[in-house]
Amino acid sequence: MLYAFAFFSCAFQSTAVADQPPEITIQPKTNVFFAYGDTRFTDPRTCEFSDSDFRRQLIDGMVHTAQKPDFVIITGDVVYRGDNEDDWHVFDDETKELRNKKISLLPVLGNHDVRGTTGQSKFVDHFEALKPHPQLKAQGWYLVNYANTEFLMLDSQSSYTQDSPQGDWMRKKLKAVPEELAFLFIVLHHPLVTHASRLPSVYRCHDRYSRPALGHDVEDAEKHLKILLEEFSKTHRGIRIVVFSGHNHNYERYVENRITYVVTAGGGATPYRINRRSSDFYNEPGPTYHYCKFSLRGSSLIGEMYKLSLKGRTAQWERKDQFELSGPRAAE
Repeated sequence: MLYAFAFFSCAFQSTAVADQPPEITIQPKTNVFFAYGDTRFTDPRTCEFSDSDFRRQLIDGMVHTAQKPDFVIITGDVVYRGDNEDDWHVFDDETKELRNKKISLLPVLGNHDVRGTTGQSKFVDHFEALKPHPQLKAQGWYLVNYANTEFLMLDSQSSYTQDSPQGDWMRKKLKAVPEELAFLFIVLHHPLVTHASRLPSVYRCHDRYSRPALGHDVEDAEKHLKILLEEFSKTHRGIRIVVFSGHNHNYERYVENRITYVVTAGGGATPYRINRRSSDFYNEPGPTYHYCKFSLRGSSLIGEMYKLSLKGRTAQWERKDQFELSGPRAAE
């Protein structure tokens, strides 16, 4: 080959008041969770949009790891067309192993997920953790509590401004963050930091070719959000912030102003070219189909990226990035 989920049954509690965004509490078992995104589940015959060979092998790899994750974060674009029931059937079929192993999925909305008038409703209906909260069909953001961390699960398609519903909720949650929190995770589809190339490239899979594909720049909304998070970080130096995003179909990791940014978007969708620099934490050229593993160890977080390559239909896995973040209290 040339370079050319839905189901929640681990221990958790969910709370919500009327139509307010829900809060989901996950009880830690292994203190391990995974993250990946831009799977774009769709007809396996249309590999130029998303390659089912990689999709299936990624799921198989996550299912058969030595440490079962407490949950899997998906950074958006779960399916290719959110209003297409056939795409959701493909999602159901290809994620059966995750359901069988009782591995739960916690997604954020991507631009492909909200396609059509029914996209967001179908999205909510296909995740057991989200089903009890119909308000997510109109306002797609929520909070996850997990050990000594919190996850703000944001909707990149909605405004973050102070006078918007999501922006108002987010600022209230930032003000209410417990001082003893070790890590605050921000999860959204659009990246806050990326070096994606704007030069188009064509990828081949089997006997099909993609349309010219090019990466996305950081949008103004995310630039303003980045400033807000940097201001929060300055006044909450005891809390380490990690941002997970997708949208640019590859893997990237950067650190700016004490905030770690991880683009994990190698879940199967047409790969995008990244302008790698020798100083980057990860600088391999070409596609990077992958998932990320995160392990909580007290006040420390260990992150690992596992890259998937295929020789024929044989999967080859390599750990291509590893890092550790220690909260200030861990260093005291």
